[in-house]
Amino acid sequence: MVLHDGNGRTGRMIMFRESLKNPDILPFIVLDENRSQYIDGLKQYREEQKVRKLVSLMQKEVEEYYQQCKYFMG
Repeated sequence: MVLHDGNGRTGRMIMFRESLKNPDILPFIVLDENRSQYIDGLKQYREEQKVRKLVSLMQKEVEEYYQQCKYFMG
């Protein structure tokens, strides 16, 4: 059994909030299903100071967020 303490979800929600506050950042939510990619991106940044994986994931999540919004705004 894997236990999660919620820090990851909290961090992802903070990123979403910041994207809403900053007009230069398109809003996105890192979905739970992409958590492993998010963790890999954080690890890459911590070990190599590279943001390639994180930026790629965020761009993917921006598109997903807009697709979901379009569905609800219909």
